[in-house]
Amino acid sequence: MSHGLNRRVALFCACAVAALAFGLSLSSSKASASPFCGGQVVATNQPCFGAQRALSGANAYGDSHSVCVGISNTSGPCSSGPGQIATLNLGGSIQGVPWIAINVSGSTVAYGNTF
Repeated sequence: MSHGLNRRVALFCACAVAALAFGLSLSSSKASASPFCGGQVVATNQPCFGAQRALSGANAYGDSHSVCVGISNTSGPCSSGPGQIATLNLGGSIQGVPWIAINVSGSTVAYGNTF
């Protein structure tokens, strides 16, 4: 009797692992954390653009100046100063292009991340 129980437990575990793997493969197109513009210089009229991807928001900061963050045609907030993070949360996943722009004259090294 315990031999049959062991087989059923093993079969159940195998099915659970297969279902989990299948579920993860289906969710691969959903938004996930992904850096963009890491260490690139943004300057007046020279924003930095990341590659198009599935995302539900983006955040960014500049080393020496404040920056603004956006996705495709949506302009988001600006940070309050150097090293401060500006975050744009869309509330749902889309295919979009994240970007970072400086909101003062000059330039700064910028870093962004999508989620």
